[in-house]
Amino acid sequence: MSLFHRKSQAQRFEALAAEHERMLYLLCLRMTGSHEDAQDCAQEALLRAYRAFDSFRGQSSAKTWLYRIAYNACLDFLRKRRDTASLDALREAGFDPADSRMPQPGDRLEKQELRRQIEYALTLLSEDQRAVIVLRDFQQMPYDEIADALEISEGTVKSRLSRAREKMKNILIQMEQNDYSCVQAGEGRQK
Repeated sequence: MSLFHRKSQAQRFEALAAEHERMLYLLCLRMTGSHEDAQDCAQEALLRAYRAFDSFRGQSSAKTWLYRIAYNACLDFLRKRRDTASLDALREAGFDPADSRMPQPGDRLEKQELRRQIEYALTLLSEDQRAVIVLRDFQQMPYDEIADALEISEGTVKSRLSRAREKMKNILIQMEQNDYSCVQAGEGRQK
């Protein structure tokens, strides 16, 4: 391979990485739950993508290809760690549910508590369920791109998403009915 071709390829990859770096980081953050782990996973994903860039054939979009690599990097990390995610990840990632009414004095505290509960509920999902929730509900990816990124059918994406949302709803209901410290103690944890 000529020096010109390598330089051109490196420049193309750099442009691609710059365009998707933040989205990859946010995916990793929501999958791992901590800034440090997300940075490590995103860096690992970009390194893997750079090494495989010359073999990328464009059978899927570059975005989908990068998401798949980042998802796999997160899965590898989570399988090694098997810990739970940090409870501050969603707040730090900028998750802010829309609220159309006028803010009331206790609203901010309620939103912070809801974020913590949603974040914790995410940690109780399997990696497969967490991935579809993050890609669809946080990253707003269309079903076909999620299917490509996770290498599953659109039907499987929809069924996993439905089950994941139902499980999160049940966890959140349980957390509301009980003190969510009992849920944190390990009830309902899925390996």
